[in-house]
Amino acid sequence: MLYEKLPRTKHIREDGWLSELVSMNYKDDPFNCVHTYMVSVKPGKVRANHYHKKKEEWIALATGKIALHLKNVVSGEGKKVVLDALSETYELIHIPPFVAHAVENICDQEACIVVFSKNPEDKEDTIRYEII
Repeated sequence: MLYEKLPRTKHIREDGWLSELVSMNYKDDPFNCVHTYMVSVKPGKVRANHYHKKKEEWIALATGKIALHLKNVVSGEGKKVVLDALSETYELIHIPPFVAHAVENICDQEACIVVFSKNPEDKEDTIRYEII
């Protein structure tokens, strides 16, 4: 065998798409301690606008340019971080629990981010919170 295809579901919406990459939810996956998915954001669209009570996330920009809007829902502290895939520097952004986040595509092409966490998606731990 030269390779094996590992099928993944692609969840398509009007603002982009999301697909799990590696997760303990898949039996075909060699990883058992990380949950990873890729999220696309169409030009001018915003994704997320939520926070988690338990889950931590690490966000890595793959393509495009985004404004990552952050707000601590307890203290009210907020910040906007701009990430550009063409920048000379590269940063992975860690988002702790109780920090609301929204990903805004601020370029004229589709942007993609990769999100890492130690826990799979939990609908009850995703609390809607409009930042923008």
